[in-house]
Amino acid sequence: MKNYSLVPQERVDYCLCSVLQAILKSHNISTSQRDIADNLTPSDKGFLAHDDRIKAFLRSRGFNYDFYWYNETPFNEPDMILRDMQDNDGIIGIGQHTYLMAGFNDPSIKLIDPGDNAIIKRDIYELLKEMKSHEGLFGLIKKL
Repeated sequence: MKNYSLVPQERVDYCLCSVLQAILKSHNISTSQRDIADNLTPSDKGFLAHDDRIKAFLRSRGFNYDFYWYNETPFNEPDMILRDMQDNDGIIGIGQHTYLMAGFNDPSIKLIDPGDNAIIKRDIYELLKEMKSHEGLFGLIKKL
């Protein structure tokens, strides 16, 4: 499991901000959740994880960002994305909440909830089922 230093989300709608802050911090880039929020696109319950603003924000900090809906992964193989996220950094979105992917050892996935820093363990099949019923997404973040 990766060793992230996640600061719990500072506002109810800052789950994505908290996750991105932890990823940036793991690469020795310090920024506030507020600064991250100012650079993302607001939505009705948080911030969009699938638009050009998040890509531009991460690129400006030296990262590439690829987004996939749960059912639109390359070759329809979500385990390939999860392996790539294990080697790099990644976010998992389920409904209106974003989690930090902390580890993947097929079929087991470990997520960190930015609401309370809880470690959540799922197998890939449980995760995909949950993502299907709640419009899930994968976000792959790679250092340039």
